[in-house]
Amino acid sequence: MQIDWESGHGPFTAPISAAGTALAGSYAANAAGVSPWWGVGVAGAGLVGSLIAGRRAGLGRTDLVLNAAAWVGAGAWCSWALNSGPWTVNCLAALASGAVGLGAALAGRRAARRRAEAAREAESTAAAHDGIMRRYRALAEQWSARFSRVTGIEGVRVVGVEMWPSGGMTLEGRLPEGGYTWRDIKRYQDGLAGDARLPNGCSVEIVEGADRGSFLANVETENQVAAGPTMYPDDYSPRSLNDGLQIGRHKDGSEAAPCIRQLTAVFTGRKGSGKSNLMNVTIAGQLRMVDVLVWVIDLNGGSLALPWLRAWHKAGRPGRPPIDWVADTPEKVLAMAETLLRIAKARKPGYADLQIEADDDKIPVSPAVPGIIANADEIAELYSGKARRNPTIRKAGDVLLQVVELARAVACNVIASALRATQDVLEEPQLVVQSGLKIAMKSDEREIAYLMGWNDKISPEDMPTAGTGAIKVLDDPARALVVYRMTPSEIAKIVVATAEYRPELDELSRRAAGDAYERRWENTDHLFSAAAPAPAAVAVADPPAERPVREGWTDPTAGWDDPEPAEPEPGPTGDAAIADADATVRRIRGEIDETTDRDPELEAQAREIFEASGLSYTAPAALEDAQPAGGDPRKAIVFDVVLKSGPAGIGPEAIRDVITRLHPDVEVPHAATIGRWLGADPRVHKVKYGRYAVRPGQEPPAAGVSPELILHAAELVVSTQFGSVSMLQRKLRIGAAEADRLMSALEEHRVVGPPDGNRAREVLVPTGALPLVMLKLAQDLGLAGGDTGS
Repeated sequence: MQIDWESGHGPFTAPISAAGTALAGSYAANAAGVSPWWGVGVAGAGLVGSLIAGRRAGLGRTDLVLNAAAWVGAGAWCSWALNSGPWTVNCLAALASGAVGLGAALAGRRAARRRAEAAREAESTAAAHDGIMRRYRALAEQWSARFSRVTGIEGVRVVGVEMWPSGGMTLEGRLPEGGYTWRDIKRYQDGLAGDARLPNGCSVEIVEGADRGSFLANVETENQVAAGPTMYPDDYSPRSLNDGLQIGRHKDGSEAAPCIRQLTAVFTGRKGSGKSNLMNVTIAGQLRMVDVLVWVIDLNGGSLALPWLRAWHKAGRPGRPPIDWVADTPEKVLAMAETLLRIAKARKPGYADLQIEADDDKIPVSPAVPGIIANADEIAELYSGKARRNPTIRKAGDVLLQVVELARAVACNVIASALRATQDVLEEPQLVVQSGLKIAMKSDEREIAYLMGWNDKISPEDMPTAGTGAIKVLDDPARALVVYRMTPSEIAKIVVATAEYRPELDELSRRAAGDAYERRWENTDHLFSAAAPAPAAVAVADPPAERPVREGWTDPTAGWDDPEPAEPEPGPTGDAAIADADATVRRIRGEIDETTDRDPELEAQAREIFEASGLSYTAPAALEDAQPAGGDPRKAIVFDVVLKSGPAGIGPEAIRDVITRLHPDVEVPHAATIGRWLGADPRVHKVKYGRYAVRPGQEPPAAGVSPELILHAAELVVSTQFGSVSMLQRKLRIGAAEADRLMSALEEHRVVGPPDGNRAREVLVPTGALPLVMLKLAQDLGLAGGDTGS
C-alpha cells in the first residue's frame, strides 16, 4: 500500500494525526528525561511559524486563531505529559478531548469555507447572467424596434432570445392587439434582413409561434453555406418508412426530415442547382428504411440508378440490389407503372384485414409488406407536351398519375424531379397538386412561386448557392433548406452498410406484379458495368439488305428495296398507287421503329393494300432451309428458347440465363451475338423493345407436353396451392402457350379444377397428398420405375 504523505487532512484525520503525534513525542521525551518546558518551547515555535505561513497564504482571522489555539493546546498538553507521564488516565482523557474539539473546529471551518465559495460562485454566476440578460435585453429591445419600424405594426415585443451555436438566434415575438398574425410579419422577411445589415447569404425566417398571436424569427448572422457543404450524416442505422426522410438542415440548424409515408413529392430546380444530388439523398434515406423497395424511372439511360448499382456491383453484390427495379426505356416505364398500379389495386382488398387489425385507414408497412417508392428523375420526359406525343410515354404517365391518386393508403408512392413546375414541362398539373412534399432548389422567384404558391414569400436570397432551396410540407409555410451533400464515396458506403436491409416484394404484390416484375433485370448489364453493352446495341435493326422489309413478296417493278424508290410512271396497272402505298408503309414503319416496334395490325393492312394491287405472296422457304449450313450449333438452342417463350417473347439476357441453366456444358454466347442471330433469323420478329418471339405461323408442329414437365408442374402447383398459369410460366421458364397446355394436362389428371376466368385455378390435391399424387402421375405418364422427377 502506498501512503500519500502530502495529501491534506480533513476534520477527522487531522485531529487523529495531531493527537497521535503528540502522544508519541511526549512518550519519547518523557522516557529520555526531557524537561517539561521543551513542550512549551516547541509549541511556541509552531505557533509563530503557523502565523507567518498563514499570513503568506492569505488566511483569514478565523483560520489564524484556530491554528494558534491548536498549537497552544498541543504545547500545554505536552508539558503536562512530560511532567506527570503521558499514560495517566487524566492525561489521555485531556488529549482525546482536545482532539475532538480540534475536529469540530476544523469541520466548522470547512463548512464556512464552502458557504463562502458558494456565495462567491453565485455572485459570479449572477453577474454573468446579468451581463447576458443585459445583452439579450438589448437585442430584444433592438429587434422589437426593428419589427415595429419595418412592418409598421406598433407594439411588437420580443420576449425571448435563444442563441445558436452555429451563429444566429431565434427570437420569440408577441404581436399587439388588433388581429395581427405571424404572416403579417413574414411578408417583411427581406426588409428585416436588410434593416439588420445581415451579411450576404444570411436571412430572417419568420415561422408561427406558440399561438396565433406570436411568432418566431430565425435570424442567421453567419453564412453557414459559405463555410462549405453539409455532408450526409454517417449514421446508417436502420429506419422505417414511418420515420422522417433525412434531406438536409434548416437555417436554424434543425433537421429537415419529412415523413413520406403518404406524401407524393415533386422536386424542381434549374440545371446545376443540386437537384440530382437531392434525388440521391432521398434514395440514401430510402435505402436505410428496412420496409421500402426503391424503384427508379429515368429515361436518360437510367443515370439516377447507375452510381448505386455500380457501387453495389463493385462491392461484390452483397445482399440484394439497392435499386429493386430500373425503367430506362418508355416500354419499361409503362411496364413499371402498370405493375405498380396492379399492386396498389391488389393490396386494397388483399390487406384489408391488416388495416382493421392496426385500426388504421392505411396498411401497416413492414419488411413483410414493404412500401414501394418510384423515384422518377427528369419527369418532363413523361409529362411534357412533346414527350406525350409518344403513345407509350403518354400511357405510362397517365398510369403513374393513377398510382398517385389511388395508392396513398397502400404504400405505393412517387418522388419526381423536374427542371420546372410550369405546364410546358409538367403538362399534367395533377402531379403538382397531389404532391404533399415540394422542394424548389436554387431558382428565381417566379419558378419558386409556380411550385410553392405566391403566399409563402420565399426569396431567391434564401437559396444563394447550389445545394440550397426551399421545402414545403403540406400546408406548412415553405422554409429555407440546405440539402446534405452526397458523393460517390458516400454512396459506396451506404450501399454496403444497408445491403442487408433490403426486403423482398410480398407474395400478394408479386402475384399482382406478374411477369413484368420477374423479367425486370433483362437487358440491364449496362446498369452495373460500363463495359457491358447497352440494350440499344441489341435492339438496333439490321440493314434492309440483310433482312428485306417485305420477305416473300415479289414485285415486277425495279428499285423496290431502294431507300427512296423512284416514283414510277403512272399507268393502267396502278403502279403509282402501289408506290404511294409503299412509301406510306415505309414512313409508318420508320416511325414505329423509333418508338415501339413492328405492328402486326399494320402488317395486315399493308398486306391488304398489296393484294388489292394485284401482287402475290410467296411463302418463305422451309424452316430448316432458312438456317445456313455449317452454322453455329448454338443458334438452334437460342431458337428453341425463343420458341418456348411464347408470343410474349424473351430478351437476350434472359436467353443467356436459360442456356446457362439448361446447358451448362455450352459456352453461352454474348447478348449482342444472340441479338444479331435473332435479328437475321426470318422466323423471328421483335414483339417489343429488346424482346424476340417466333413469328405467328412459323412455329414447328406442336409436340406433346413432356411428362417430366407435367410432374414438375404438379409438384409446384400442389406444394404452393396456387394454380396459376403465369406462375408455371415464371417458375419453369416456359412460354405462355406451353404453360397453358401444362395446366390443361393437370386438369385432365384431376390436379386442378377447370378455368375460372382470370382467377387462379382451384387446386384439388392437398399438400399432404403430394407423394401419392406424384407416384400415380408417374405411373399414368408411363415413366419407368415411377420416377417422380422430384
